[in-house]
Amino acid sequence: MLRRAFTLIELLVVIAIIAILAAILFPVFAQAKIAAKKSVTFSNLRQVSVASLLYMGDNDDKAMPLFTYNPSDNSYPTSYGFHYYPILLLPYTKNEQMFLCPQDIEQDPVQSDSQCRGRFDPNNSYHHYLVGANPSYGFNFRYLNTVTVGSLYGTPFPWYSGISTTSLDNVANTIMFAEATMKDLQVPPAYGGPPVTVRNAVGYSRIQPPFAVPVPPGLPPYNGWSGAFPDARSQGQLWGRFDPKRVAAMWVDGHVSFPHVSQLRASGTTEDEVNRYWNGKG
Repeated sequence: MLRRAFTLIELLVVIAIIAILAAILFPVFAQAKIAAKKSVTFSNLRQVSVASLLYMGDNDDKAMPLFTYNPSDNSYPTSYGFHYYPILLLPYTKNEQMFLCPQDIEQDPVQSDSQCRGRFDPNNSYHHYLVGANPSYGFNFRYLNTVTVGSLYGTPFPWYSGISTTSLDNVANTIMFAEATMKDLQVPPAYGGPPVTVRNAVGYSRIQPPFAVPVPPGLPPYNGWSGAFPDARSQGQLWGRFDPKRVAAMWVDGHVSFPHVSQLRASGTTEDEVNRYWNGKG
């Protein structure tokens, strides 16, 4: 008995059906992948939240400083004494990956060492410095720290100290961390020379409030006190990796949310009013 072969029309119909199914399902798979990465980001922030609360519990309810500097501290040799907040929290998280969003995959020449090892390479000569200075989540250092302008090797230098969070009127409405980038910022390169502009959306350790903040006398703008935010989509270095108008955020009381960036700017005309969700008066 002869077996009838498919006709050309039948094959074309089958191919068309497969193409239609692929067009329907592939975006669904892509969305599911993004949703999974978003879940990882929220999980990471919750772990950072727990670590922050433990740190504050061990330090008289004081927030961590943006960074500390002690050149004789070799506990993380490739930090060169700069211990940004992720390094200060690392004893609690035990995992560097907690400070990275799965969508934060950008590289930039300013992150590479002399051997062209990039930002995520553990053999990078500045590995722990980059872990600290370039996490996916920026810190509300402006209001959760005080700064003393001192000197380092003859150059004006900021020394940060965490404030007591018990001084805040509303910890549940005071932002602590949010997705951030140093894109568009001018920074001094590792090997000296004039400032260079960061072109890609690499992570950043700090975020700026919406109302202009004065630079402490004697500090150059690249120390992070440059006032009203002109960069990163004009959102104060906030950078939504899943939605350009929303950011994964953690608040001082430890809860995590996904607010629209407009929700981080309060109504009003004064610094205290506009920065209400940053200064503890929310």
